[in-house]
Amino acid sequence: MKHPYTLKASITLLVLLAVVNTAFPQTSQTEVEIIQEAFGLEKEAALANFMDLGADAENFWAIYDEYEAARKKLGNERIQVISEYAQHYPNITDEKIIELFKRTNAFRKSFAKLQQTYFRKMKKEVGVQKAAQFWQLETYFSSLIQVNIYSLLPFIGENTQGN
Repeated sequence: MKHPYTLKASITLLVLLAVVNTAFPQTSQTEVEIIQEAFGLEKEAALANFMDLGADAENFWAIYDEYEAARKKLGNERIQVISEYAQHYPNITDEKIIELFKRTNAFRKSFAKLQQTYFRKMKKEVGVQKAAQFWQLETYFSSLIQVNIYSLLPFIGENTQGN
């Protein structure tokens, strides 16, 4: 079994590009789709590299493709929230903060539910061990994305003048 962290640098770069590009309103949907597709391919390579799927490969990839389609839809929601935050910063109103807070929490709940749903599907089709490996990697990727997003976004009230 190979280790997925060898792809960490390329995944981090793709995440950074995605966040930087989506934080600006002039970025087209096509650019976002290209970045998501590239990230999806990198993630798929990491999964294939890490997991020994053997006879379960066909079932795993079928479920994974379903999962990725649903995850990308949720990812678009996250991108929209980030973009709105960037558009309104530094003069963001209390009302906008509350709206974005609610939408972010709804996204997190939806993402957790998505992971639960697909963990159960994978557990049934490819076994607990492989479903857990997928969950671990997916959690790793999600955490990496969050860290990179938050490292690029200014905090509310942060003075960005002269930085």
